[in-house]
Amino acid sequence: MSDWSAAAISSYSHKDMPWLATKEGKEINYELVFYREAPFSVRNYGDEMEEQ
Repeated sequence: MSDWSAAAISSYSHKDMPWLATKEGKEINYELVFYREAPFSVRNYGDEMEEQ
């Protein structure tokens, strides 16, 4: 994503659950990050545990 334009990042993020679930002009509830689905929330906790 480091090579994405601001418009591309905005378009991508506006398809994510926290954005979609929040009414326009309202603050996005941080707890909504726990309801994200791929490709917006991809994390392998097992890899982090192996590195420690």
